[in-house]
Amino acid sequence: MAPERVRGILHGASLSPFVRKVRGALALKGVEYELVHVMPGAMEPAFLAKSPLSKIPVWEEPDGFTLPDSSVICDYLEQVVPDPPLYPADPRERAQALFWEEYADTRLVDTATPIFFQRVVRGRIFGQPVDESLVRRHAEDLLPPVLDQLEALFAPRADALAGRITIATLSVWAPLSDLGHADVEVEAARWPALAGLLSRLAGQPALARVLEEDRAQLASF
Repeated sequence: MAPERVRGILHGASLSPFVRKVRGALALKGVEYELVHVMPGAMEPAFLAKSPLSKIPVWEEPDGFTLPDSSVICDYLEQVVPDPPLYPADPRERAQALFWEEYADTRLVDTATPIFFQRVVRGRIFGQPVDESLVRRHAEDLLPPVLDQLEALFAPRADALAGRITIATLSVWAPLSDLGHADVEVEAARWPALAGLLSRLAGQPALARVLEEDRAQLASF
């Protein structure tokens, strides 16, 4: 039975794309939560007991109910706070949205996040040397084909998605939002539909607050 009022603790690092995806879903659905910082690689036993895969994020409610994994958390939130819906009602559209969520969580994160990690986490936050050859390889060779695939996906759906946010678009927004902090952009001339989508999502009030929180955190470094 769904709780009357959903609220809880989100364990994770706010700049993680997986944590940002859940933060975005929580913001869109108006769910109150506290973010408890957990860094990958520095996890306490109490957290590991909640996360069998030793990954962030983990969602925890006041009665002790816990859920790991961003995709599982977002699906749960959809069930207990169905408005606004993030998952299409049509079975085929829902299945496709779930696939593109998985694509974003794997292929896109694998190619985009190392850029952010090198330039922002290593270079800016920890003051460590940046592997610019790795950054160039991802930014110039590995990421563009992924963005090409996303452009092909979103271009014919641009009008339908103009006033709508789905789990697929939220999952793409989460890792690509990091690139600007690393001086890499999704060029509108090459990927107009994707760049337009990201611009619209960045201007959505709930998601804009999430991004502003990220900027405020980075400003402290």
